[in-house]
Amino acid sequence: MNLTSPFLFPAVLVSYDKNERTAMVSIAGLTDGVPEGIHAMIAYPIGDDDLDTERELIAGADVWVFFEQGDTTMPVVAFYRRHGKSRAVTDVRRIRQKNIELLARSRATIKATDLIEIAGDTVTINAVNMTINADNLTVNADIKHTGNQKTTGKITATTDVNGGGVSLKSHTHPGVKNGKSSTDKPN
Repeated sequence: MNLTSPFLFPAVLVSYDKNERTAMVSIAGLTDGVPEGIHAMIAYPIGDDDLDTERELIAGADVWVFFEQGDTTMPVVAFYRRHGKSRAVTDVRRIRQKNIELLARSRATIKATDLIEIAGDTVTINAVNMTINADNLTVNADIKHTGNQKTTGKITATTDVNGGGVSLKSHTHPGVKNGKSSTDKPN
């Protein structure tokens, strides 16, 4: 194998240093007998400036490397290698990272034909205005609400409604009078 050629060479990512943005790689024919591999730089695809983002790289990954200016002491990790039929995941695009931010200057749209699922111990939505358009909306949770609420349409409760500390189902009216007289406020 001519390691000074400008071509890509198969390698294995031994470890990744996220603070230095470097890796240790194992390259057959070059690092044989050196289990920790050799020091390598990381190439970032255009649009993924390491001053603004990080890509999580997992030890053991099969990668392609090239050598900066053909110097075998200066490998650069360029890409992941393909794994071929029956080994690679299909129909799934994953982004793995401790923290992920999607930053849009104007608009972000998420569309799915079947399901959009958001799961987390805490989910926070900050918005000046929020509109939910749905034929049916089911919320399975205890809800705490601050602020005014305006409802157009009927509100149905299967257990009870409590307003101002007064139960709609079991409140009483003192001073009930016969005829067309008004009763006192409910208890």
